[in-house]
Amino acid sequence: MSFASARGRGRGFRLLVVVGLILFVVWSAAPILWLIVSSLMQQQALIVQPPDFSPSNFTLENFTEVILSAASLGRGILNSFIVALFSTAVALVIGAPAAYALARLAVPRANALAFLVLATQMLPGIAIAIPLFLVISRLGLIDNVLALGMVYLSFNLPIVIWILRGFFLAIPEGIEKAAAVDGAGVVGTFLHIVLPISIPPLGAAAVFAFVEAWNEFFFALILTRQDAQTVPLVIAQFAGQYQTLFGQMMAAATISIAPVIALAIIFRNQIVRGFADGMMKG
Repeated sequence: MSFASARGRGRGFRLLVVVGLILFVVWSAAPILWLIVSSLMQQQALIVQPPDFSPSNFTLENFTEVILSAASLGRGILNSFIVALFSTAVALVIGAPAAYALARLAVPRANALAFLVLATQMLPGIAIAIPLFLVISRLGLIDNVLALGMVYLSFNLPIVIWILRGFFLAIPEGIEKAAAVDGAGVVGTFLHIVLPISIPPLGAAAVFAFVEAWNEFFFALILTRQDAQTVPLVIAQFAGQYQTLFGQMMAAATISIAPVIALAIIFRNQIVRGFADGMMKG
């Protein structure tokens, strides 16, 4: 193979990668772009076939009507924030030491326990919906924000444990042995040595858990009525029996995803580093 031929193949491969990445970005961003565009269009222009993209049909009226008339949207965003923040914070507090124990301590059948933790995520939500509803109902916690947060915690905790366990396994054991030589116990090593170098995976796990709780719809629909409704349920209410206000629904959805997108942008470096480190041995 000549040098010119190898160089030409290298350029062809890079071009193929670039085209693939462009297609992936367009495919991933298209739903969000369509959401934003449709939130700016008038109802009639949006429902005709095909949609009328004339400049005169673009307006901010959907956003003003949603903000001024849908007071429940603000309550839904507040409830989603409380539920997501509560489940994420508790999942990190419990999940970090649990993941460290499964990764480093002499826990019998640690790998089997880790797989069992992951296996809890394989059950479809509908399989536990009725038993969960009965338990929450008997406790008198239907339409309770913290009860919904506890339910989300049961989903987020296994994910947090798996993300952090992979990272803890990748930490060189020499660091912990050096701390032990200096007199640090297991708890001291975890708190003062392991946690400070685990900020990226902790951030990645936190963002992942927060987004999962923020977007969850099925259990919020079953376990809430009016006061504890989260933002996905409020958005769904724009679909009425006789008419669906698509423009206002898209405007409300655009407002609801803004905090999540902002969170992802702010912590993008920690997310990338966290998942990359966690997958080294996860």
